[in-house]
Amino acid sequence: MSDQERKKKRNGGRGRKRKKGKTGAAETVLMAAAACVLAVSLWKLGGILLEYKAGTDAYVGLRSYALLETQEDETEPEDDFLMMNVDFDALSEINGDFTAWFSMPVLKLDYPVVQGEDDEYYLTHTFEKKTNSAGAIFMDSSANPDLTDFNTFIYGHNMKNGSMFGKLKQFGRDDKLCDSDPYFYLYTRDTAYRYRIISYYVTTDGSSAYLKPATQEEYDGYVRQVLANTPYEPKEPLPDGPMVTLSTCYGQAGSIQRFVVHGVLEETRPQAGSEE
Repeated sequence: MSDQERKKKRNGGRGRKRKKGKTGAAETVLMAAAACVLAVSLWKLGGILLEYKAGTDAYVGLRSYALLETQEDETEPEDDFLMMNVDFDALSEINGDFTAWFSMPVLKLDYPVVQGEDDEYYLTHTFEKKTNSAGAIFMDSSANPDLTDFNTFIYGHNMKNGSMFGKLKQFGRDDKLCDSDPYFYLYTRDTAYRYRIISYYVTTDGSSAYLKPATQEEYDGYVRQVLANTPYEPKEPLPDGPMVTLSTCYGQAGSIQRFVVHGVLEETRPQAGSEE
């Protein structure tokens, strides 16, 4: 081997070593970047989980203000209308926007309902008016709080942990679920309202599902519409009272899809201490 060939071999070897060194440095930088991304992701996830927990814990504590009444006389026929002792004074002191207590036994949902000046504030604020992505269960700001509108809307977030209105979509996954207990309740200071579920389905924001009928004729047409949209076959005859529509988001975050549950007023009862 000539001197020139030996020199080329030595130079080539040094070049390869330098290239290997550069590759190793690049790999180190990539690994460090990946570690940073992972750390940031875990930090954000931890923040989300802590916020979820804070929202959930706040509402768990509020449930002590609404307790289910027990039937005192066991010799009487069992009454399936669920009455609750709600501490309206205490809840109103916590939040002056408190309007009613909502309960849906079949999904084990129990929440205070508020009505704000608009339909934005309680998307990001809890019942205690603390900033939280869980928000609150709130009545449409334009609705009559005495529930006399043909159709009253109540909104809540579709939380991934099932809190708020996150469980409503279970109706769409199990058509027999509603048959087992097709009722939800609203308790105001003077009256307990029981609504029978007649329809549920996926729709979109701003669709005809969000109609607010102004006349009996419009309402009758709306009832026919919601019955045509649902896979559920409600029991006959249908109640002839006004409706409450529960609405929540559906699908991916930011989607315009919504899941709605329609209930029609079947029965009312006076609250203890109220004038009949």
